[in-house]
Amino acid sequence: MARVLNPVLWVPRTTVALCLGLFLVTVAGVSQFTISSDTRVFFAPDGAGLKALQSFDARYGQNNNVLMVVWAGGRKVTEPDVLAAIGDLVERAWQLPNSTRVDALTNFPHVSSDADSFTVADLVPDPSSVTPEEAYEIERIALGDPLIRNRLLAEDGRAAGVLVNFNLPVEASAEVRAIIAASRALVTAFEADHPGIEVKLTGNVMLMGTFTEAALNDAMVLIPISLVVTAIVMFIFVRAILPSIAILSLLGLSSATAMGVAGWYGWEINTATVACPIIIMTVNMAAAVRIVTTALGALGRGLAKREAIAEAVRMNLWPVTLTNATTMIGFLAMNLADAPPLQQQGNIVAIGIAIAYFFTFTWLPAVLVLMPLHPAVQRSEAAMVSLGHFVNRYYKPLFFLCGAVVVASAIWIGNIRLDDDFARYFDWRFDYRQASDFAEERLTGLNIIEFDVGSSEEGGVFEPEYQRRLADFETWLRGQEGVVSVVAISDITRRIHAAMDAGAAAAGGDIPDDRELIAQYFLLYELSLPYGASLNDQINVSRSSSRVTAILRHKTSSEIRELNAAAAQWLSANAPQEMQSAGISINVLFAELSGINIRSMMLSTAISVLLIAVIVGLALRSAFLGFLSIFLNMLPSLVGFGLWGLLYQDIGLAASVVTAMTIGLVVDDTIYFLLMYRQARERGLDPEQSINYVFATVGVAMLVITASLTLGFGTLVFSGFEVNRSLGAMTALVIMSNLFIDWLMLPPVMRIIENSRLRAAGRRS
Repeated sequence: MARVLNPVLWVPRTTVALCLGLFLVTVAGVSQFTISSDTRVFFAPDGAGLKALQSFDARYGQNNNVLMVVWAGGRKVTEPDVLAAIGDLVERAWQLPNSTRVDALTNFPHVSSDADSFTVADLVPDPSSVTPEEAYEIERIALGDPLIRNRLLAEDGRAAGVLVNFNLPVEASAEVRAIIAASRALVTAFEADHPGIEVKLTGNVMLMGTFTEAALNDAMVLIPISLVVTAIVMFIFVRAILPSIAILSLLGLSSATAMGVAGWYGWEINTATVACPIIIMTVNMAAAVRIVTTALGALGRGLAKREAIAEAVRMNLWPVTLTNATTMIGFLAMNLADAPPLQQQGNIVAIGIAIAYFFTFTWLPAVLVLMPLHPAVQRSEAAMVSLGHFVNRYYKPLFFLCGAVVVASAIWIGNIRLDDDFARYFDWRFDYRQASDFAEERLTGLNIIEFDVGSSEEGGVFEPEYQRRLADFETWLRGQEGVVSVVAISDITRRIHAAMDAGAAAAGGDIPDDRELIAQYFLLYELSLPYGASLNDQINVSRSSSRVTAILRHKTSSEIRELNAAAAQWLSANAPQEMQSAGISINVLFAELSGINIRSMMLSTAISVLLIAVIVGLALRSAFLGFLSIFLNMLPSLVGFGLWGLLYQDIGLAASVVTAMTIGLVVDDTIYFLLMYRQARERGLDPEQSINYVFATVGVAMLVITASLTLGFGTLVFSGFEVNRSLGAMTALVIMSNLFIDWLMLPPVMRIIENSRLRAAGRRS
C-alpha cells in the first residue's frame, strides 16, 4: 500500500532528478530579468493619475532632473571664487548625457532695462572674473528674486543649486544609470579641481537610480539574512543538520524556481518584487518543518524510515493543502492593488507557494529517504499540554482579557495616520537620502505640486485678467506653510514690467492692462534667453495655458494631499472655470497611492475572507466553523494595527496590502487548531479534553508557523526601502497577534460555545 500511495519514497533518485530538471528549466528565466529604474512602475499604466501626469509632461516637458547642491563649507556661495566654481560646474553639467537644460544662479536670466527697452542676460555673465562688489550686488539681486531664492540660492546664501534637466525615453533604466554614473564622475572631478567645495546629488533621476540600488541592496542583504534566520528556526525546531539542509534546499529551489517563472513571464525586478524570495521561503518554511519533525517523531516511536516519512506526509497532506490554498488566496488578492509592483509581488509569491507545495511532497520526502535520519524526542509536548491545562483552567478570565485587548486595539487604531514621505522612502545607507536631507535643510524643498492653469483661448495666457488671477494664486501658494518657492509666468510679467517702468514699480510690480504689451514682453524675453533656455516648459504651444510649480519643504504625503486639495478649493472660489486645475506630479501620485490602494484592497480583503471561510467550512464540514474563522481571522489584523497605532501611528503604502495578505497566513494556525479539535470531538472527547489534545498534537506546529512567519517577515525590517520595512514589521506584528488570539482566545471561545450548546441541550431534554 505504501508503494502505491507513496511512489516518491520508492524512487527517490528519479524524483530528485525530475525535480532538478524542472528547476533547471525554470530557473533559467532569472537571466531574463531586467531591473527597473522607473518610479512610475508603482502606478497602473491606464490609471487616471499616471495619464494626467503623462499629459502634463507632453504639454510642458519632462521633469527629469539632477539637482547639484553646492556647499562651500558654510561660506557664502556668492563669494567670487565660489561663483567661478559654479560657472565651471554649469559648463560641465551641459556635457551630461541627455541633458537639455541647466539652470543655476550664474546663468539665471536677469532682466534689466534702459530708457526704452529691456535686455535679458545671465545674472553672472563671466563667473570667472567677479569682483567682491559685483558679488555683493549679485547676492542682493538673487535673494530679492522669488524665482532664485530657496530654489537656486539658499535664503542665507550658503548653498546653491545647479538644476540639470534631461529628456528620457519611456523606458529609461539604461539612460538613468548612465546619467548617474556620469554625474558622480563629474562631481568627483569637480571637487578635486575645487578643494573646499562639495556637491551633493539629488533630484528625480537620482531617485530613479536609488530604486535600482535599493532592489540590488535588498537582494544582497536580505536574502543572506533570511537564510540565517531560516537556519536558526531549523536549529530550534528540527535539531538535526541533514534534515535542516533538506528543508533549506526545498525553500531555495522553490523561491528560485518561482523567480525563474517570473523571469520567463517578463516581469521586472523592482523594490517590491525583490522581496519575493524571502517571502516565499518564509511562508513555506513551517509546512516543511512540520513534515520533518513529524517524521523524526515517528522514528522515535519505532517506525522504519520510509514508514515514518509516509506517515508524516499522510498526516500533513490535508492541513498543508488547506493552509497553502488559503495563503495563496491572500497573495492573489493583491492583484486588486492599484500598484503593479504589489500585484507582481502577490503573483510571484502565489506561484512560489504552488511550486513549494509540489516540492514539499516530492523533493522533500525523496531527499529525506536518501539521507540517514535519527529519531527525535519531542521535548516540547509536555509544555504544550501544560499550556492547554492553563487555558482550560482560566478560560473565562482569558476570554475577557483577550476581549479587552481587542477593544483597546480598536481604540488605538484611531491613532493611525495614513501618511508617509515619498522623498524619504530610502534610509541613510543611500547617498540619495543623505543628499536629499542636506538639500532640504540647506537649500530648497524636494516635493513639488504642479498645476496646468488654462485660459479660454489661444494666447489667453497674455490676458491681463488671467495674469492677475495667476499672480493671486501664486501669492496664495507662497503664503502656505512649507512652500519655499513658486514658479509662474506672472512673475516674469511683473519683472519685465517693473524693469520697463524704470524702477517706478517694485520688483513684484503690477500687471499691465494691455494684452498686446504682455505678449510683446514675452516675445522679446524669449528671444533674449540664452542657449538652452526657453518658455516651452512654462507655457504650452498654443499659449492657452501655463504651468505653476510649488516647491515644498518637509512635507509628508498627508500634507501634500491637504495642500493640493486647498489649492483646488482656492482656484474654485477665486478663478473662472477654465483656470480650475488639480495639482499633479510624481509626488502627488505617491501621496495619493496609499489611499487608492487601501480603497482597492477593501474589496479584495472581503473576497479573501469569504473564500477562506468557505474553504474552512467545507474542509471542516461545518458552516459554523467557517463563520467563526471569519471573525477570528480578522482579529489579528485588528490587534496588529491597533498596536501599530499605539506604537508608531503613521502607515503608508505597505498598509494597503497587509490585511489581504496576512488573512491567508493567520488562518494557518486556526486551521490546525480546528482540524484537531473536530477530530478530538469526533473521537468522543469533551471540550476540555479536546483543547488539551489540540495543544498536545499541534501546539508546537502553531508555534513553528508563527515563529517562522514572524522571523521571516521580520527580516524585511533590514530593507533600505520604507515600503518593505513597514510591510515586514506590520506583517510580523499581525502574525504574533494571531498566535495570541489562537492560543488564548480561540479555546475560551470554543469552551463558551460548547458549554452554551450543552446547557441548551439539557434544557430541551
